[in-house]
Amino acid sequence: MRTFEGIRIIDFTQAIAGPFATFQLALMGADVIKVEQPGTGDQGRQMYPLDGAYKEAGFSAIYMSANAGKRSVTLDLKHPDAADVVRRLVQDADVVVENFKAGTMDRMGFGSAALRAINPKLIYCSVTGFGQTGPRAKAAAYDPTIQALGGIMALNGSPETGPMRCGAIIIDMGSAITAAFAISSALFKRERTGEGAHLDLSMQDVAAAMVSPSLLQTLHGKEPKLMGSRSLAGNPLAETHPTQDGVLLLMPAIEAQSLRVWAVIGKPELSEDPKFSTLEARIENEEECLATLHEALASADAKTWEQRFADAGIPAAAVSTLPEVLADRQLAHRKHIRSVTAPEVGDVIYCGTPFKISGEETGADRPPPLVGADTDAVLSEFGFSTAEITTLREASVV
Repeated sequence: MRTFEGIRIIDFTQAIAGPFATFQLALMGADVIKVEQPGTGDQGRQMYPLDGAYKEAGFSAIYMSANAGKRSVTLDLKHPDAADVVRRLVQDADVVVENFKAGTMDRMGFGSAALRAINPKLIYCSVTGFGQTGPRAKAAAYDPTIQALGGIMALNGSPETGPMRCGAIIIDMGSAITAAFAISSALFKRERTGEGAHLDLSMQDVAAAMVSPSLLQTLHGKEPKLMGSRSLAGNPLAETHPTQDGVLLLMPAIEAQSLRVWAVIGKPELSEDPKFSTLEARIENEEECLATLHEALASADAKTWEQRFADAGIPAAAVSTLPEVLADRQLAHRKHIRSVTAPEVGDVIYCGTPFKISGEETGADRPPPLVGADTDAVLSEFGFSTAEITTLREASVV
């Protein structure tokens, strides 16, 4: 049995934070019914667009990364007759997830209070930029704006570049994982109490949680500055460095690891040199420290140095390109990057759960759906007759 087998989720989300949250649960067996706008579908279908058959199918990189294992139903939520469809969908559902701006679902009559009145055991999860209340609650938000507001950009970049956002959509993904955790927690609590819940997730809160150590540094008078790839301690060794063929990230986190760096590069005596034997001394003599290190690193390629430092118990990694990530042996060993076949485009690649569960096989049992591909089948499951479905189509409700 899969962890969420038998759990039905009505997914009103679009773009990435919401869909990626429900995707995590689909990978573990949940029946996720994706509700999309007729015609255009999830706006995520237009984000990170691809070419050819992928574009024709509405399969963008964003969409494919977060929607395998789901079924798609089209429904115009603004149509007066949508209310009955939503009521019947949520009547026996376990979870509803939405990521509209705060108040939008309430205005359409599909807010937490309205739907939980229909189904008191319902777990209703709202994923928004700033939560349901407060001075910013009604504002729109995307990952980059939350990175700016949430302290991520204050830590990312260098004095030369100024604040920069992370290239990866870390707030969206962090919010998605947090939402999946919150939903799982609420389902667990419901098993004990029989009660549903409204989960109010703020992406800004997620960002603040992600930088909480730096917030605590700031509270204690040690506000971090822009330092590029360097560790927040300012250790010149803990930074990206050039090698014979590429870039190596070296990250000794404690002093014992820093002192072992000198032995790895063939200069063990420097661990006792007053200019390099303490963090303060290395910072004071940064130019000479880096010149010595870089001269040694130029003698071999990044992968060789990665292994040498790993053998010495010092965290280090050659900076990988994205093609190298796709070909990574460790990811292949764990079968993390997977595929599922879609008739319209062939193999669709997706990332599985980043954890393994003993005795359970996680993964997507179907490809990402075309817009509304399962509308008739799903509505039939929920008791709609063929005549009712036809009427809904003729009225452009579905």
